[in-house]
Amino acid sequence: MRIDLRKGLNLKLSEEPDSAVMEDKRVATAGLLGRDHLGVRFNLAVEVGDRVRAGEALARDRHRPDIVFTAPLSGTVSAVNRGRRRSVRSIEVAAVPDDWACLAFDIPVKRDKHALRRLMLASGLWTTLRTRPFGNIPDPDKEPLALLITAIDTEPLAPDPAAIITSYADQFVAGAEALCTLYEGPIFLCQTPGADIPCEPPQRLQRAEFGGPHPAGLPGTHIHFLCSIGFDGGEVWYIGYQDVIALGHLIKTGEPLLERTITLAGPPVIKPRTLVVPLGASTDELVRNELEPGPVRVISGSALSGHSAYGAEAFLGLRHRQITVLRDINRAQQEERLDDAFDTALNGSPGPLIPIPMLDRLSPPGVLAAPLMRALLVGDIDRARDLGALELIEEDLALLTYACPSKTDYGGLLREILQQLQKEMK
Repeated sequence: MRIDLRKGLNLKLSEEPDSAVMEDKRVATAGLLGRDHLGVRFNLAVEVGDRVRAGEALARDRHRPDIVFTAPLSGTVSAVNRGRRRSVRSIEVAAVPDDWACLAFDIPVKRDKHALRRLMLASGLWTTLRTRPFGNIPDPDKEPLALLITAIDTEPLAPDPAAIITSYADQFVAGAEALCTLYEGPIFLCQTPGADIPCEPPQRLQRAEFGGPHPAGLPGTHIHFLCSIGFDGGEVWYIGYQDVIALGHLIKTGEPLLERTITLAGPPVIKPRTLVVPLGASTDELVRNELEPGPVRVISGSALSGHSAYGAEAFLGLRHRQITVLRDINRAQQEERLDDAFDTALNGSPGPLIPIPMLDRLSPPGVLAAPLMRALLVGDIDRARDLGALELIEEDLALLTYACPSKTDYGGLLREILQQLQKEMK
């Protein structure tokens, strides 16, 4: 199956990093970000000063205690940073010279779906699954209508999934086979047309090729074409290709793969390249001695849908596959340099909606841009739902935020609508 998108936009920010050569880069600090798990209330399993092993539980979901969030490296819990109403912004772990070995897990001899779910929950890998609607961690007792593996990335300056899967071919196949055991319904492998993925996944896995510009690589796009979500409460789950590799590594070795392959790129980056880094790596350490002089903005993720990495949130996001660095410009310069006046598509302040023709070209597939944007601006929940909000999360509206002259954060407005819809559907 092949689907080609005619609408969208590929941003050209700087030199593309080379995905063929992957360089290991270690850091002294890594963190678990609260913003990666919206709607989760954390019950901490550790305190500042505690020693932890990589893969050991740092926290649990207060309402679903089977879901655990694990340490990205072995060391000492150095800080628990809190936000409003004592919500957890981040949990920091500082590595120590005599790092303990990574926590090992018992791999079940009989790998039925119940045993695999218990393994994913205990190891923290269950938190890499996401649902539509809402983009939440799925309930372990539920079954989705379909499961999608995202092996395509059209975000600007993102790494090449095929090159990374090539380096971990055996682990990818093992992870895909485990997912086929975990779930009995339709499973799709979403990839670039003609992608050289040198492995043969299980026969139950249906390949779906998506061509064209961004957002061709977003799960929201794939779900719209392969398994649209209705109003009946059904869910579709999706998982990233590197998380499938991590699952295969866990099954083959008994140890979690607590590292990810990312790109470090952007106009101020001296040597754009591909790095293998710990989960939740400190972005401050990753960009140290890597940038040209001058003020910069460091982003975990892409320039469209990532988050500015600073202070308590200066860590690599769980689902981010890149560190993007942009030259920082002040508000007085924006009128003179409109082409550069964005970072995470959020520069500027909320203003009136101006329905310029470009918006229809950049809207998610099947979505009427201006009507949905108006519904979000006025908080019209029913209208937003009827226009397809249940298939979307923040990243799906990043291009609209980027292109709209008002620079309103439509992703943030969408999240407010989704939270209200979720309350109504409970």
